[in-house]
Amino acid sequence: MRKYYLKYLVAFLLFVVLGVGAFFAVTKIYEGDSGRRNTLANRFVQQVEEYPSDDLGEAVEAVRSEQESSWASEFGERNVPSDISYISIDEAVTNLLSDDTSSSLTWIISRDGKAEGIVVFTYEDLREVHTLYLAEAVVVFAFIILITFFIYIDRKVIMPFNKLSSYPEKIAKNETGEHIPESKERYFGKYIWGMNMLSDRLSGDRKKLRALEKEKQTLLSSIAHGIKTPVANIRLYAQALKSGLYRKEGIPDPDDAMVAEKIEKNTQDIEDIVKELLNAASKSIVEYEPSIDQFYLSEIEDWLKEEYSNRMNVLKIPFTIDCKSRVMINSDKSGVIRVLTQFIENAIKYSDGKHIGVIIDKSDEGYEFVVGNTGSHVPENEEKYVFNSFYRGSNSENVEGNGLGLYEASFIARKLGGTVATRYNDQTSETEFCLFFPL
Repeated sequence: MRKYYLKYLVAFLLFVVLGVGAFFAVTKIYEGDSGRRNTLANRFVQQVEEYPSDDLGEAVEAVRSEQESSWASEFGERNVPSDISYISIDEAVTNLLSDDTSSSLTWIISRDGKAEGIVVFTYEDLREVHTLYLAEAVVVFAFIILITFFIYIDRKVIMPFNKLSSYPEKIAKNETGEHIPESKERYFGKYIWGMNMLSDRLSGDRKKLRALEKEKQTLLSSIAHGIKTPVANIRLYAQALKSGLYRKEGIPDPDDAMVAEKIEKNTQDIEDIVKELLNAASKSIVEYEPSIDQFYLSEIEDWLKEEYSNRMNVLKIPFTIDCKSRVMINSDKSGVIRVLTQFIENAIKYSDGKHIGVIIDKSDEGYEFVVGNTGSHVPENEEKYVFNSFYRGSNSENVEGNGLGLYEASFIARKLGGTVATRYNDQTSETEFCLFFPL
């Protein structure tokens, strides 16, 4: 959020500069106008004083009629007075007291060192303070509009999109099973629809791939068991040949023994190849390489709240997260999240809707993450098998699945140096799935 605050600060400083600039610009303009008006008035009064007439009022009108046409080009249109009037000395006090001097200039006319009267130059736009206020008001109003626009864009576009921007990464890492909720403003309607469709497509593809993996694993297992028996028999025949069992006198023949050793070596090679094939097939089910870094346990709590709170509300399943310790851990946050996601998705499948809870804690032995749910639980005699690949317990009847979710959790936990386990808590009547990292 710091970059958004910085944006507001930059906008504020920009408009402060504009406001100050407008102030000095208007002030500079009126300072120039004031100088030009004073020059015009000074020249006009000199010409009146030199005009060959004893009637100063007549002199004022005469000079004005002669010079007025050239003032606009020389001094500027707005510096041409709208009216020029002559006031005698006797009338000056009364008239000037009632005059609005903020829109006029007054100059004294003297002859032979004696003040004879006053010339009043009246202007329509001399009230520069009004124009200055107007310019400042426009800047402030524009600033308010811009900030309002920024806030609107942040609330309606940028902040919602920031929430959506992490969704593709979650899909890629298989960290979410929830669709993006529709936005009320619908600015991202097509994007949300497309991402949800992509999520469904990837989810369907994963199911197909896992089904194919299961078929491949079954086929390889069948082939392996089919090979083991004849290979074992070949090994026995080789040993019998090596011991001279097929010789009439029962004495081993050196040539037979050499051939038997070659046969035994080849049978061992075949068995090794079968083992490697099965191990490679099993490892290819889950793709994961840890990226170790430090993070706080509370970050896991925040992620789970953001990811599952709304979904649990829709499913009407009470959902609690109890982070008892907020210390730092050195592990792969994405990996831990994937394990807990599998636990929670498993809990949603088998829960009776009464409660799903997560407990995060650190003890003297290590870090523990526990996901518990009420409902159908794993029989005690099956607990040691639930983390095997493609294994599905007796309580999984009529529940969709392929038996790889908990295997994936176990695989990731081992990669991170941890362990997984399941147990039934008699006190809470909940089935608990645990992820543990020793200190």
